[in-house]
Amino acid sequence: MCGLVGEVGFHAADLGPAMDALAHRGPDSSGRWHGEASGRHVALGFRRLRIIDLSAAADQPMTNEDGTLRLVFNGELYNAPALRRSLVALGHAFRSRSDTECILHGYEQWGDEVTRHLRGMFAFALWDAKNERLLAARDRLGIKPFYWSFDGGRLTFGSELKALRTLGLSGDVDGAAIASYLRHLYVPAPATIFARARQLPAGHTLTLEKGGTPRIERYWEWPAPRPPAQGRRGLVADLRARLDDAVRVHLMSDVPLGAFLSGGVDSSVLVALAARASSRPLKTFTLTFDEQLFDERKYAQSVARMYGTEHTEIPISPNLVELLPAMVTGFDEPFGNPTALLVYALSRETRRHVTVALSGDGGDEMFLGYPRHRGLWLAELARLVPASIRGGLAGLAPTVLRDSTAGRHAFRRAREWLEGLGETPEQAYADWMRYNSADETLALLSPALAETLRRDPPSDFLADLFARAPGPRSIDKLTPVDAQSFLAHNVLAYSDRMSMAHGLEVRVPFCDHLLAEFAAGLPGEMRMPRGKLKWLFKEAVQDLLPPEVRDRRDKVGLNPPLPLWIDRELKTLVGELLEPDAVRRRGFVRPESVARLIDEHRSGKRDRSLQIWSLVVLEQWARQYLDVRSDAPAGCGVA
Repeated sequence: MCGLVGEVGFHAADLGPAMDALAHRGPDSSGRWHGEASGRHVALGFRRLRIIDLSAAADQPMTNEDGTLRLVFNGELYNAPALRRSLVALGHAFRSRSDTECILHGYEQWGDEVTRHLRGMFAFALWDAKNERLLAARDRLGIKPFYWSFDGGRLTFGSELKALRTLGLSGDVDGAAIASYLRHLYVPAPATIFARARQLPAGHTLTLEKGGTPRIERYWEWPAPRPPAQGRRGLVADLRARLDDAVRVHLMSDVPLGAFLSGGVDSSVLVALAARASSRPLKTFTLTFDEQLFDERKYAQSVARMYGTEHTEIPISPNLVELLPAMVTGFDEPFGNPTALLVYALSRETRRHVTVALSGDGGDEMFLGYPRHRGLWLAELARLVPASIRGGLAGLAPTVLRDSTAGRHAFRRAREWLEGLGETPEQAYADWMRYNSADETLALLSPALAETLRRDPPSDFLADLFARAPGPRSIDKLTPVDAQSFLAHNVLAYSDRMSMAHGLEVRVPFCDHLLAEFAAGLPGEMRMPRGKLKWLFKEAVQDLLPPEVRDRRDKVGLNPPLPLWIDRELKTLVGELLEPDAVRRRGFVRPESVARLIDEHRSGKRDRSLQIWSLVVLEQWARQYLDVRSDAPAGCGVA
């Protein structure tokens, strides 16, 4: 796990500040390389966190034997031993034990097709001096980040936007990205909050040929679901073997390794499989809360006892909100999921004990474990009911608006499901995944931004994902849609940024692409028969879990008590950052709309805590990145 940066252009750049900006991703060593090709300067920089082959032989940028290839690579290849054996058999000679060298020799052997041979998480940039071309790639699920910018004559790229900023990236803001952020709490790839920067989408390559412009191409597709050849018993056994394999290969490390343990099914299964495959006691780490509704320590303790782990509990204080500036710095753009604060604190403490941590991220997306998945299954059934009856049921939605007390989440889900009866199941599902509708977003945006978006409305990326996803039924499409939206841009984003802020490598075995292909290749009805969430997964792992974890129904997830924080610890900060004059001066959103959200929340009419938090983050980000600072480039407007 590391940080990379580079450029191809017509003037030599000093990569030092960019590498310093990424020091948290790679505190163990650094390196850089400069070259020239047809009048263009090429530069690669690297910050290394040593995980595999701790020797200097594995430092980067790495070159091949004749110096014609230079590579910077962030990630881990879990099939590196097998790749090395194959490449040695083909005549390649290795000088290190690092997985990095597998990419170099793989490119020599297979060219751009090397990406298809890699199993793991990765983002890399490879300069081919013979052909004067750059190849960059990002892993299939988007576990590792890759940002880039091209101004017509110069390409810059890096692991984080802050690296591009030191290389001169303009601070002009993309107005459509602000709208996307307000709808989803993140900015979906390929956009970023900055008008002149892009994210390389998951499963894509970027190539820059001599005298050309960057070309973006997809190298991996989600499989179409098809009925399995084996029956359910065989399918359960097959999944168990694949889970065992995915976790086992993720344990490779030359440094101390542990696991996050929330007490939920996914992290508990991960710990169980890892502990059984480890030769020494596994170190586990759990967050604890004073608020009992959010605290899952008893479940985590049960799993830790069952598998004899060295267990550490990390208490979470409401003062965690003081980490907001650090969280914003970690993302470089607005990110509205407050779980990021928890992962920041969890990673900070975990890093005191280990350098690598396993996480259960991805289990719900692969095996259909969210309540909205059952909602879509029910919505498909509802399409069998005559439209006139569905219309009558949809009319009940206003009667379940009273969500101000303990059952607010159930009321909200019921209301949203009823409202969706007037839409296709896929349209309804996309609405459930948003935090503001299109109309609500326009009403929230400032008049200038709203008018710009009315004239040139952005595409609906969730609708586009459903349209592209293979499968005859909506529930068959859920894994590709969730994986390319909520998982990639939300869960995996905060997992990477918040852990790497402390130099901690987080691995996500349930996002192994072989496991993802297996899951997505099964019809939704096989993974979630009759709407039973995560049925196939639970059948495959039920013997691994204590009964109180296996049979629990109160799924909490890794979420802070945000509604309580908004009313208590965050009250002063909300008043400061979202004060009407401050909102008006910023010019992103309407002061009266913000005031209405706050009033609705504080009166108990609606739970608006996430919307309020997202606006707090947006303003905090603007103060850190757009307001005049001595180290910030000038020219930060809205494009």
